[in-house]
Amino acid sequence: MPSKNTAAIDPQATYLTLINVYEVEPDWQAELAKALSESTENTIRHQPGFVSVCIHSSLDGTKVVNYAQWASKEHFEGFMKKPETQEQLKQFAALATSVAPSLYQVSAVHAA
Repeated sequence: MPSKNTAAIDPQATYLTLINVYEVEPDWQAELAKALSESTENTIRHQPGFVSVCIHSSLDGTKVVNYAQWASKEHFEGFMKKPETQEQLKQFAALATSVAPSLYQVSAVHAA
């Protein structure tokens, strides 16, 4: 069973998944990853319907991927409608050369 600090990807769960790919200059990768992490810890994780966020930094330094799970699409949309959310997203985008968010559902999970 996952610990409280571990995100679980479960195809049986009805979570909404956001995968957001930020392209960055290598000099900005660590700063963007830190900004996403701090915002999640201080604000996002306290929002209704929040489940988890995993932040990944590519080995070549050119991408940061934010994998977020929300209890429902309605919870996610409520979070996105907040003016403070939009302001924070603008700050993240300012550190990136491009941002590509998409919404998903988990279709399958394979593990050892």
